[in-house]
Amino acid sequence: MIIEQNILQDLEDICAQTKARYLMYDAIHTENYEQDSELFVRAMLRIGMHYDELFEKEFIVPEYGGGFCIKHKDEISSGGYTQEGNKRCLMVLPGYVEDREKQTIYHEAAHVYQYKYNILDVTKDDDYTIYQTEVHANVFSAMVSLLKAKNVLEYKKEQLSRFAEGIANVNEKDETFYYYTSLPVELELMKEIRRKGRQKTLDEFSKHGILDYKKIAFYTAQLVKRYCYSKEEFEKIKKEEFVPTYERLKRKARAYRLLGKVYLFKKNKYYEKKINRHYKIDLKRIEKLKEKMNPLPENSEENKAINALCKIDNIQITLVQGMGVFPDLEMVVADEEEIPERLKQEEKEKVKDAFEKIKEIYQEWKDNAFFQTYFKKINNLGQRDELWALKEQKKKEIVRKNFALGLTNER
Repeated sequence: MIIEQNILQDLEDICAQTKARYLMYDAIHTENYEQDSELFVRAMLRIGMHYDELFEKEFIVPEYGGGFCIKHKDEISSGGYTQEGNKRCLMVLPGYVEDREKQTIYHEAAHVYQYKYNILDVTKDDDYTIYQTEVHANVFSAMVSLLKAKNVLEYKKEQLSRFAEGIANVNEKDETFYYYTSLPVELELMKEIRRKGRQKTLDEFSKHGILDYKKIAFYTAQLVKRYCYSKEEFEKIKKEEFVPTYERLKRKARAYRLLGKVYLFKKNKYYEKKINRHYKIDLKRIEKLKEKMNPLPENSEENKAINALCKIDNIQITLVQGMGVFPDLEMVVADEEEIPERLKQEEKEKVKDAFEKIKEIYQEWKDNAFFQTYFKKINNLGQRDELWALKEQKKKEIVRKNFALGLTNER
């Protein structure tokens, strides 16, 4: 994991102030998906989440071959997220740190302070509150980046980087941009720092040479309240009924279009590296899964039944992972399970075909007592691992027998 020591220290300070926790993507996206999932779930349970919530919110999904895996929805894009639990927050952060990811780390840290102190009424679940809290997280990240600059040249570079990102977002015409329109507030922040002086500002927001992140969180929240769009303006902007201040931002974006393009080019180049890295890890995981999925030699009724049950479970996981359909297998074989209406017609046909395959396998084995015992287990996502553990045990027995047979032949 490549992460600067001073960022780790910052995270420790932030977590000490807020009682939050953090977890790096590099720690939970390795070739060993079982270990990754266990680490992730333990971290989520510690903040007061429950297994049911993790499945419901699709943080984790059942995996082929038993167990479950994490949905790495933000890892490729260098994104992160903060999850609030009953007890505290968990920040899931990029671990392979470059400049863009440093911004993400401090952006997520701002959300932790929002949850801890209900800054900007973060508990409200409406569009305008989301807009304010996301802008606040960006402005918090901008202020930390500017104050951590080691010299004037680095400070200017940070200013240019924040400006370039804001311009790039406007030029991209991304709908989510509306929630992250922080550039107007960031420009006001830069004016405030220039007015006070960079060193005086740093002294004001530091304790014993360490940034006071709590103070920065409240200060930047005041800037957001003062300079962000009003609720009425924000609603107009979402409908593309642009207000005068937004029009000025659009004109500025057009004037600096080249700067935004350069920023996007560098960002996309970096994403290519991230995607390749992510892809290589996933390829290795798939190879391991393929090995796990290999059927047992069908030299006994029990082995044949295990192979049949594994086929049914794989169909079940395809439905869960691909379409979010959690079938009751006993209802499926009794022709009583309904296909969700929310699905498109093409998806409904795929679900129907999957149900037919399950019924076909079940009909062949319905009179086998061993099959029936484990069929009930795989119908419960919490017990399906017993089938795959039995299969792995059988594989090991075969290896041991073959090894013993080899030794006998050598003698």
